Formats: sequence, C-alpha cells, structure tokens
Amino acid sequence: MERRFQSAVLAGGIAASLLFTLGVDAGAQNAIRGRVKDENNRPVAFVQVQLVPGDRRLVADQNGEFVISALSTGDYQLKLRRIGFTPAEIQVHVPSAEGWIPITMNSLPRVLDSVRIRERASILRYTGIVVDDLDQPVIGAEVIGAGASDHGVKTDSAGHFRLDKVQKGTLVLRVRKFGYAPYFGSLTFRTEREDTIRMKRHPTDLPEAYIRAESGFGRDSFAYIELDSRLRWKLSTGGVASREDLEPWVEMDLCQALMRTPAGGKMQLRESGCSLPRCIIIDGLQPIIRPLNAFTAAEVETFEYHEKDWSGTLRSRYQSACGRGMAAPTGAGGLVIWLRRRP
Repeated sequence: MERRFQSAVLAGGIAASLLFTLGVDAGAQNAIRGRVKDENNRPVAFVQVQLVPGDRRLVADQNGEFVISALSTGDYQLKLRRIGFTPAEIQVHVPSAEGWIPITMNSLPRVLDSVRIRERASILRYTGIVVDDLDQPVIGAEVIGAGASDHGVKTDSAGHFRLDKVQKGTLVLRVRKFGYAPYFGSLTFRTEREDTIRMKRHPTDLPEAYIRAESGFGRDSFAYIELDSRLRWKLSTGGVASREDLEPWVEMDLCQALMRTPAGGKMQLRESGCSLPRCIIIDGLQPIIRPLNAFTAAEVETFEYHEKDWSGTLRSRYQSACGRGMAAPTGAGGLVIWLRRRP
C-alpha cells in the first residue's frame, strides 16, 4: 500500500513538472526575439522598435537585441528605425520556433551638403535660466535643443544652462523635469543670446502617473526623439520656421505667413497653393489632411518642411493616412506643424 502511494506521488510530481515545463515553453513561444545587424553583420545599437497591432514600442539594447513578450497568437508587423539607417519593416508570426529573428538594416550614406558644412563652421552659444512660476530656479531640468545639442544638458544649482553646439537658424527647445509642466518653444538664432524660460509646477496631490505624463515623460516622448532625428539630418533643401519667424505675421493665415519666411521660400509657396489639401503631421504624431490656410500663424509654434527625410520618421507617421494626389509629402519628405501651447 505504501509503495503504491509513493508511486502515485511520484507520477503526480512528474506530471505537474511536465505541465509546468510545457506552460513555460508555450509562454516562451509567445514572444518575439530580434537581433538587428547592418549589411556588414555588425550589431545596430538602440534601434527604435514598434509592434503593430498593439502599438507597443521599445528600444533595442547595445547589441541590437530586443524581446517582446506576452503576445497573443497571430501575425504582427515590426517597424524599426535608427538614425543613419533605412527604416525596416518585417512580418512575424507568433508563436514562432525560429528563436532569435535576424533583421538587417542598411546604413545610409553619411553625406552632408555644402550648405550644412558652412553652417557647422559657425558655432555659437545659447544660454538661459529656467525658473518656476514663483521665480525660483528649477534645478536639474533637462534641456534639449532639437538637433543642436547633446542629450544630458541640465540646469545647475542656479537654474542656468548652456548649449554649445547651436547653429544659426531655427532652434527648437524642449525643457522638462518631473513635477513641472514641460516647456516647448522655438526661436530664430542669429547671434549669442540668453533667455529666461518659465515652467509651471504641478500640484503635488495629483497621481504620480499623471504627473509623469504631464511632465513630458509620457508616450509623446517618441515624437520629440523623432524631431531631434529630423533636425540632425535636415538638408539645406528643407526648412524650419520658428515662432519668432512667424511673429510679425500673426494676423495672417499660416500659408501667407510662411510665404514671408525662408522656409516658405524653400517650399516655393505660392498663393494659389494655399488652399491645396496637404498631408500634415500635427505635433509630430497625428497625420491629417488640411490646407495650410486652415491654420493661423498665431496658433503655430514651429513648422517643419522636409523635401527628403533621411531619418525615416515621417514615412512611419504618414502610413496610409494620406491619399493619392496630396500636395505633401513629396518624395520621401513631408510637413510637420507643432501647435502653440497656451496656458
């Protein structure tokens, strides 16, 4: 009797162990494991990965590897982007017995036009101080000049900051710190200058998740990363109009105002094209179809025009939202409008 009981216990243990193992294997199969390399079989570090459907996003590690787990059975699409590489898209079925999926991204030729090289020869400094709504310095705020600064610049104990790699032209500035409403603005940079930037504190009794999202650390962070990528790779054939470029023409519609700026000149804007429907990305995220004269200059903070987009960020945002025959995007470029934030 005792021997029979021991056999039953042993059999039950083996069965439970087998079920556990099968469960782990099944769960492991419902994951996508990718390894990204370039055409020379070298790892591509820190690739931005988007999973569709589901809109899950992550960044590959320094070895180009990533794992997306807890997936339902079905077909998925992976969209991959990295500065300096052609965007890649692949189809994946879950579950898969393939293990690590090899993905190849082709590097772009690192060729800068002559105008861009001349701009880099003229390096100026942009300095400022960040204060809160009580005129107290904001310490440790992250300051990013899109396309014009290294990440990691923070305000010191007096709220001061300095950007050393600024070039003449439009400077798009973003400042954020947990607990404060983020600052997003643009200016026309012609000579060294110093500005005061104000950030409003969030009430401390709000939920932490809400404060984090409203402090500039939410899902829209990808839009600003993509903005930085575009401005780092902007060609001389593209243009960016700042709030200061548009300020003298705030009583006009956006199209009329742009015609009076360098960005509008590069677009070769004419009044006859102001009412032409165009595919435009709003705030770096949402593609819509509107004519430029549907906006007023007063409500626009920054306007981007890219004849070509080496970063690949615009194509992924447009997707199928733009029908045939739209005036933009042209070629591989497009238009982006960042709306002005009002208190």
